Parts: sequence; structure tokens; C-alpha cells
Amino acid sequence: MRVIYALLSCLPAFASCAETEYAENGIGKKNITGYTDVGFYSPDGVCVFTEPEQIQTAINPKRLTYRLQNSDQSKYIHAKFTEKPVAIGQKIKAELSFQGVSFLKEGVEMEVARIDGEKVWLSSDNVDVIIPVF
Repeated sequence: MRVIYALLSCLPAFASCAETEYAENGIGKKNITGYTDVGFYSPDGVCVFTEPEQIQTAINPKRLTYRLQNSDQSKYIHAKFTEKPVAIGQKIKAELSFQGVSFLKEGVEMEVARIDGEKVWLSSDNVDVIIPVF
């Protein structure tokens, strides 16, 4: 009976991620700078949707869009940013469309947390993102 109770008490944690993958090395909320893979992370570091796990990516510097999806498009996240991230502390709005991922909401305001080489780290209350530089 205790085993069943233990399993049932864990269900909400798994249900909140739906079909997303789990982060191997979750870090504290708002400290996304330790992640290195381009992709989308839940703020608690439990759910991830990253480039190495998915097959197709697309970036459009003119439209300020980034898309990450699996081969049959059953899971994807498409982000359209209002401006290019160019400075740490800059606030940027993004519209997200997605399928097969449950930790997102459609409109978010993000703050640039880090810019390093070819990547930009963006943080919000709902999602943390690492994208290639536009």
C-alpha cells in the first residue's frame, strides 16, 4: 500500500511536464547561465526541450524567430521576439506557440541574463531560453 501511495504522490510532478524531457542538471530558478544547450527550460529546471534532443531547428534573423521541433512536428516550440537581445538586463517580449510541451504560456517578457559567443540566455517567470545570436 505504501508503494502505491508513493507512486501516486509523484504523479503531479510527472504530469506537469507532459511530453517534455527532464533536465539532467537542473539549477536554481533564475540562474540559467549554467545551461549550455540551446533550447527551452522550465524555471525549476525539471522540463527541457533542447537542440541536442530534437532534430530540426530554424532561426530567422529578419523576423526574429526561433523554432525547435522533432522530425514529425508532434513537439515544437516557435518563438517570435519583439527585438534582438543585445545587452544584459534588456527586457524582450516574445510570443510562443507550441505543441507537446506543457510548461509554457503564449506571451512572455524575458530578461537577457547572459550573452556569450554565439548564444543568448533569456529568463522569465515562465520559461528560460538559450537561443543562437540573431
